[in-house]
Parts: sequence; C-alpha cells; structure tokens
Amino acid sequence: MLNHQSYKPYYFWLLFALLGFLLFFRLGATPIYILDEAKNTQCAREMMERGDWIVPAFNGVLPTDKPPLHYFFMIAAYKMFGVNTFAARFFSAVMGLLTVLITYAYTKKITNAFTAFCTAIVLVASTHFLFEFRLSVPDPYLIFFITLGLFSAFTWLQENKTAELFIAASAFGLATLAKGPVALALPGICLLIWIIWKQKWKTVFTWKLIAAIILLCTIVLPWYIAVDKATNGEWTRGFFIDNNLNLFSDPQERHGGFFLVTLLFVVIGLLPFMVFAGKVFKTHKTIFKTDIVKFSGIVILAFVVFFSIASTRLPNYPMPCYPFAVIVLGSFIAALLNNEITSKKYPYYILLIFTTAVPVAGYFAITNETEAKELNWLPFILLVVPLILALSLFIKKNAPWQKKISVIFFAYLLFNVTGLGYIYPALYNQNPVAKTMDIIQKYPEKFCYNIFNAGFRFYVDKNIPVINSADTLRHWLGAKPGAIVITRVDFIDSLKSLQLTEIARHHDLFELPTTVILKKNAAT
Repeated sequence: MLNHQSYKPYYFWLLFALLGFLLFFRLGATPIYILDEAKNTQCAREMMERGDWIVPAFNGVLPTDKPPLHYFFMIAAYKMFGVNTFAARFFSAVMGLLTVLITYAYTKKITNAFTAFCTAIVLVASTHFLFEFRLSVPDPYLIFFITLGLFSAFTWLQENKTAELFIAASAFGLATLAKGPVALALPGICLLIWIIWKQKWKTVFTWKLIAAIILLCTIVLPWYIAVDKATNGEWTRGFFIDNNLNLFSDPQERHGGFFLVTLLFVVIGLLPFMVFAGKVFKTHKTIFKTDIVKFSGIVILAFVVFFSIASTRLPNYPMPCYPFAVIVLGSFIAALLNNEITSKKYPYYILLIFTTAVPVAGYFAITNETEAKELNWLPFILLVVPLILALSLFIKKNAPWQKKISVIFFAYLLFNVTGLGYIYPALYNQNPVAKTMDIIQKYPEKFCYNIFNAGFRFYVDKNIPVINSADTLRHWLGAKPGAIVITRVDFIDSLKSLQLTEIARHHDLFELPTTVILKKNAAT
C-alpha cells in the first residue's frame, strides 16, 4: 500500500474499474425472489407494458410503498436489455459506480487526492455497499442522490457557489422521487445543524435559495400531483400514512429490534475497515480537524439516531450515511499510511476473528434451512480469507500498516467476489420460486389463495388472480379445471373440501412461510 508521496492519479481509475467488476460480475445470477426486488421489478414491468409512467401496479394492484424513480430506470434498462434480472439491477450498479465517483471527486476537491483514494477504498471493500447496489430496489438511487445533494450543499455553504446549490436542489428532488420525504428531512437536519454551528446565515438567506426550492418542487411535485389525481388520493394516503408515519411509529413486517441495532448495522456494513472505529475515536483530534470530516460526523449521527428512534429498523435505512462514514475512516487510513498516527494490531485480530466466524455461522444457518442444507459446505470457501490474514501475520508479523491494509483490501476483494458472485446466487437458487417454476409454467392458468411469494409474478406472463374465499376458488377452478393454486401451508386446512392434490411444497428460504402448489384432482 502506498502513501501520499507515491500515490498516482490513475490508481483511482484502476480502483474504479475494479468496482465496476465487483458490481456487474454475475449481476443477474441471483433469481428475483426477495420481496422488495420482486415487487419493484414487476411494478416497472407492468408500468412499461401499460405505457403508464404515473400509476404503478403489482399483479394489477396499486402498491403505495414507493415513489417511481427506480421504476423509470428499470424501464429504461428493460428496453435496452429485455426483461430479466440483469436489466432490473443494471442501473442500481450504475448508481454504485456514481456514488463512489462523486465521493472521491468531492473528497479530493475538499481535502486531497490521497485521502479521497483511501475513502474510495473503504467503500469499494464494503460487502454491504456492494450487496445493496446489486439489488433492484430504490435505495441505490436514494443513496446516490442524497450523497450528491449533501456534498454539493456542503460545498455551496463553504464556497457560496450558486451552481452547487442548484445541483443540490436537483439531487434532493430526485432523491425524493426515489424514496419520499425522508430524502429531504434527514439531509435538511444535517445541513441545518451545520448552518447553526458555522453561522452560515448570510449564505443561506438569499434569493438563490428560493430559486433552488422552486427547482426542487418542479422536479418533485408533478408526479406526486399526477399520481394523487389518477388514484383519487389512494396512493398518497397509502404512501404518506402507511409507509411513512406508521413506519416511524410501528415496526413494519416484523422489522424491529433493539435500540442500538441501527448502529450495529453501520458497524458491520462498513467492514472490513470499520475495525478501526475504536482508533478513530482515540485519534479524533487528528482525524476531525477538517470541516468535511466534522460535517460527515453530523451526517452519521443524524441517520443513526433517526433510524434508532424509528420503530422499523432495516440494514439499508442508514446507508445514505455510508459515503460520509467512509470519509472519516478514509481520513484515518490516510493518516495511518502517511505515518501521522499509529495503531496497534488489535483491529487486524478483530477482523481475523470475524472472517473466521462468518463461515461457521453461515454453516449453521444453512444447515438449519431445509431447502438449502445440502449446500452447508459453501460458506467454508470463505475460510480462505482468514487464512490469508493469518498467513500474512505469520510470514511478516511486524509488517507496517501499509502492507496490512493491502492484505485486508485484497482478502476482502476475494471475500466479495466469492460471496456475492457465487455463494449468494447458489443459495438463493434454492428458493421455492426457482424450485417450482418448471412446474408452474406447465399450467396456463394460475390462482393464488390468500397470499403467494411475489417472486412468482416476475416469471409468469400475466397477473395471478388472488382469491380469499374457498367457495370463490371452487367456482374459478370449475371454470378453469386445468389451473393450479399457489398458497401457503397455513391455508391448507381451509381447502380440504376442494379435493386438491399437492404437487410441490417448499419452505421460503430463510423465512417463516412455506409455499404449497396444488392442483385439482383428476377425478373431481
């Protein structure tokens, strides 16, 4: 590993090319199965097929949980690559590239090229960052536009450059089209704290701010007004009340947890280099000297505290603070590599223990999963990572941190390529949708009784009627005797009178429900 004296500008572009490989390598190998991916990919598909850019639909029903920005990008990708898993995730990966690019560019502009490079290294090594930007969900778009908005707004406040203000307004507008009011509320809190702390009132109180607000509203309001009118307010009520207010006050879909779980998400999500967090606190007087690092601290605190207070807690919620958390970590690593500060070896040992524990925990988790237990050996492939870390200690125990950082980065490079490119797809191909799709596609007519795994809809060519009454299902099966029924094991008893034959049963991978496929008996 180099230092600021030996750093060359093209090193970043090599890192950027590596990031492209990590994001796009086997991007379409994992099937559409996770609920959010299934709903998002299919919503975009149905909007495209209907030629409707305003009203989303999943299986013919209005979903009210997401604004449309990611649907628009997915539609563009579908038109370029066809409707498939790669296309659904393509622009998510592009957003990952752009997030690292602007994090590097602004950090370089505000600090220096070497610190910016170290910052980018932290983000590129993060498994959670790579994982999220390989999913067809709105978060990659939210993270990118919030990151751009915060960087440009910070630059505007520091340098009073009007162009940066309008970039920020545009970015926050697009972020609001990606996820809703949270894209304005949390960045607004961060910027307000900075304005108060640094007394930036003279910069803020200007007619240019009014123009920027008008620009933001011009981007945001047309679609929100149009969808409200087109759905008679149904989307608006569902989104702002059920999916925003209730999200904060009550755990949604059992996604709760103890107060500090959000902090834990961030700590684990920014491994491997988050192992230096303790040393960052100990050297805070050195690390937090510059305004950008201080502002980054505000962003981290705002997102972690907010989502710790909220009742619904998910690993992706605090992710918009990742680009700013890595500025703190990157500043520490740059100082460490430049010999401005020192560190004991315990972060390296922590990482060695963690990378050993992950395959062991994965083995037990997969062993306890009925559908995938024959693949319980897969996590042990990852033991090559702690082996590399241990060998590096054994071969050169007193190696400088320049070499240790290199070993950590390249060991995690192997971890991410193997885990995201091979192990994760192999596991998730054991899901009930993948295991039953050959059966389901043999039957032209399909019904759902009460509920079905959303992933099924992406792989069939028309809507699956959802029926909530056994008597109604009896009627429809009479009209369509060759149809099959997709349901869950919980509802089997209520269908006994219909004399159906079970043709497939598979537990939903790493979830509680069990999917059951039924068909009408030939004799009835």
